[in-house]
Amino acid sequence: MAQSLANSVFEEDKQFIAPLYGKANIEFVRGEGSYLFDKNGKKYLDFVAGIAVNALGHQNAAIKKAVEEQMDSFFHISNLYPNFPQVNLAKALLAATGFDKAFFCNSGTEANEGCIKFARKYFDRKGEKNRQKIVTFINSFHGRTFAALSATGQPAIREGFGSMPGDFVHVPWNDVAALKAEVNNDTCAIMLESLAAEGGVMTVSDEMVAAINSLKKEFGCLVIVDEVQAGMGRLGTFLGLQKHGIDADLVSLAKALGGGLPLGAVLLRQKVADQLKAGDHGTTFGGNPVACAVGLAVVNQIAKPEFLANVEARSAQLKAGLEAIAAKFPAVKGVRGEGLILGLALDESLPVGNVIAAARDEGMMVLSAKGNVLRLLPPLNVSAAECDEALAKLDAAFATATK
Repeated sequence: MAQSLANSVFEEDKQFIAPLYGKANIEFVRGEGSYLFDKNGKKYLDFVAGIAVNALGHQNAAIKKAVEEQMDSFFHISNLYPNFPQVNLAKALLAATGFDKAFFCNSGTEANEGCIKFARKYFDRKGEKNRQKIVTFINSFHGRTFAALSATGQPAIREGFGSMPGDFVHVPWNDVAALKAEVNNDTCAIMLESLAAEGGVMTVSDEMVAAINSLKKEFGCLVIVDEVQAGMGRLGTFLGLQKHGIDADLVSLAKALGGGLPLGAVLLRQKVADQLKAGDHGTTFGGNPVACAVGLAVVNQIAKPEFLANVEARSAQLKAGLEAIAAKFPAVKGVRGEGLILGLALDESLPVGNVIAAARDEGMMVLSAKGNVLRLLPPLNVSAAECDEALAKLDAAFATATK
C-alpha cells in the first residue's frame, strides 16, 4: 500500500496498527548520538533510548559496521548449524560475567521464559520434581508471554488472558520476612530484577541480597536475575548483580544487548547447563547472526572499564542535579535509582504524564515507571554536557508542569 501524503504517521498508525500502545503524536526521521530529530527538524535529547535499547545512542559506528560485514556473509542459517557470530558473542559475554554457557533468543520475555524453563528442567532432571515454585516480587516486570507474565508481579496486566502457568508466588519488594516465609524445600527459584525499573525504579536492598544468597545456600534453590533493563552496563557494572553481589545461577539479557536489533540471551552456570539436552528448548530466529554480530560490537564497547566509569560519573552528575530539582519543586518526593536508570517519584498533585509532555516541548524525551515516577534512561555513552542540558530541560519542564 502506498504511503499517504495527506495523513500523518500518527493518523496512519491508528488506522493500521493494533491499538496496544499509548503513542505520542510525533514523527521522528533521524537519530544521531544522544539525539532524535522530528520531521520538522526539531532536535530532542533522547533520555528514553528506545526503553534502554539504544545504550550506545543512535548511529553507533561499530554497530553499523557489524551489520554491514555480517550481511556480506549470511543473514540467517538457523540453529541447526554452529556459527561464529554466536560463538564469539557467547565468549565475550562469558568473559565479562563469569558465567559458563549462553543461550540466545530474540527478546527479554523470551530470555525470561528460558530462565524459568531451564530452572524447572534442572530440578526435574535431578529427580526433584516437587521443586516447581518460583518466588518473584510485587510490581516486578518480566515480560508479556505466559510464564514471564505469571512471574510478573502486576495482576492488572494478566487480566483477561485466562489461566496462567501456576506455582508463581509474589512477595513485596525488599521484604525479607515475606521472602523467608515463602522459600522452602519445594522452591525452584527466586527470581528478581537487579533494579526493578518498570515497577517504579526500585533498588534492591543489601538486606534482601543477603537473604536471597542465604536462602539459596540453605534450601538449594536457584536464583534467576532479570538483567534485561538493568544489565549491560546500565548500573555501572556489566551486570547489575555484580554491583550488588547477588549469587545468580541464571541471568536474562536483552534490550541493549542487540543494539537495536532483536536479541536476548540466557547466561547459565555449568550445573544448570549439564542438565539440559538437545530438544529441551529452542528458537528459529534466536541468535540470528546479524544480531549476534551487533551484540559483539555492543559488548566490546560496554565491557571496557573506562566506559563503565563514564556511567558512574554521569550517574553522580545526574543524581546531584535531580536532587536540586527535587528540592526546588515540592511535588517531587525523591530521587530513585542507580547508574543510568534514574527516577523522580512524584506526588499525586503532579501526574507524570504532564512532566513527560512538558519535557517533550522542551526538546527532551523521558518516560514513566509505575507509581507516578518519572524515569530517565539515557544512552550509556552520554556526555557531561548532555547531562547538563538534560537537567536544564527538566528544570524548565517542571516549572511549566507545576504552574
